[in-house]
Amino acid sequence: MMRRALIPAFLFALTFGALPATAVAAAGPESAVPRGPNDEFHWFGAGFGHGLGMSQWGAYGLAQDGWGASKILRHYYTGTKVGTDGAPPKTLRIGLVQGRGSVRLEAEAGPVEIRLGDPKTGEVVATIPDGETWRVAATGTDYRIIDANGDVVDRVGGPSSPISAVFETSGARVRVPEAGHTYNRGWIEFGLYDCGANDCVERLILVVQPQGYLYGLGEVPSSWPMSALKAQAIAARTYAFTKAAKSQHRSVCDCALYASSYDQVYAGWDKEGGLDGDRWVSAVDQTEDEVVKDGGESIQAFYMSSSGGYTENNENVWGGTPIDYLRGVCDPGDYTSANPSAIWEVVTTASEVTHGLDLGIGTVTRFTDVLRGVSGRIVSVTVQGEGGQAQVTGGALRSALGLRDDRVWINTNKLVTGAIRERYDALGCSPGLPTSRQISVAGGLRQVFEDGTIYHSDPTGAYELHGPVLVRYEDEGGPGGSLGFPTTGVRTLDNGNLRARFEHGVITCRADGSSCSVG
Repeated sequence: MMRRALIPAFLFALTFGALPATAVAAAGPESAVPRGPNDEFHWFGAGFGHGLGMSQWGAYGLAQDGWGASKILRHYYTGTKVGTDGAPPKTLRIGLVQGRGSVRLEAEAGPVEIRLGDPKTGEVVATIPDGETWRVAATGTDYRIIDANGDVVDRVGGPSSPISAVFETSGARVRVPEAGHTYNRGWIEFGLYDCGANDCVERLILVVQPQGYLYGLGEVPSSWPMSALKAQAIAARTYAFTKAAKSQHRSVCDCALYASSYDQVYAGWDKEGGLDGDRWVSAVDQTEDEVVKDGGESIQAFYMSSSGGYTENNENVWGGTPIDYLRGVCDPGDYTSANPSAIWEVVTTASEVTHGLDLGIGTVTRFTDVLRGVSGRIVSVTVQGEGGQAQVTGGALRSALGLRDDRVWINTNKLVTGAIRERYDALGCSPGLPTSRQISVAGGLRQVFEDGTIYHSDPTGAYELHGPVLVRYEDEGGPGGSLGFPTTGVRTLDNGNLRARFEHGVITCRADGSSCSVG
């Protein structure tokens, strides 16, 4: 379910050395442990995808917590509203296959007609019987229709005269092995392009009504909570409508949307007719024509598999101008036990890193000058090698090394997990990015963040301290001192003072930190 779509104008941000113009959080040198090609780098990561917009696993977790679809979407897309699109496209063009010399059509549940010209009124030039597999091959001037015996049935059409496979009206389905799926809605238009003196290459475009397109989207399991399914349906519809409004005839595919993770994964009948497919269809039907809007217009509703706990600002992902509704937000739903990418670890040798990045600077020895976005994702990093150094973007690092995400810490495990993660999420990630790993202290745990510290012990639970209360607590010896572990977080009293309780006492401070008392 990894997502996703790329904006061509932002592709520069995936190349080495390309940096967004906006400022991001900075973190210093990460590691200098590897010294030889067989030494190891440890990558401690969270999330799967680009980190922009809605987290699918986050939506799952929030739905499990009782959030409705509209609330989920408004959380991920800042300042937006969910409403009805008053003028949806009548059909969508979906790019199924490109760059083929021929494709196969397997007729299921009825015959499949091949028509020349208009798919509704054009001449039927061939009919594939139910259960048979035929082939349509491209030549320099036309299509060859080849039956199950290998015989050429007809040669028709051409670059300016398309043919179509028609099946929905008869209740049939067609499987296209080159696309990997079976289709039951709309019709498939064939196209020839890049024609030379003797041949062309072939592409297939599914033309389908918007609701039918949504029925076949294979983005999330149909067994997920209904609110998560509805949120996915609305986000996917919004993404599709916004793309289609720009063009339904993109270069190469001659489509509005690719049927792959380049845009949205379209599985056709395999989704609709698959396990629990009726639940997904119901989610699509219950949200018909609903889209996410900003200022009355449908948005670029990007989404990905897992945010790792925090989404990112758009300018830190693909560059460009900041977009109001694509702001990084805390994602407490993402840390669900069902999410296989909530946290992960990868170990690579220095040789593997050197080969993967291919920077021409010799064996990679360390990473320095790490710039991070609001989510902790690496925006840029300097790679030090035995023969020089180079700067790369987080996206380039992720792609070159095959990492799930660039929300990753190198050789130091700063991941927020367990009871500390639960408290961190409950605080809306307000302590900021982690600046330390989880450390054992006095029979419990401590993890330091940019704006506070969370302490945990089994008897007391996890609580966050910050400001003058934290300073005084540490002066008193922390959890190993006379106060023990905190039993509350920092609270603001009616008179403005700050207070936290501990196993063996209380700390009260003036808000400006000018004085604190221990009792």
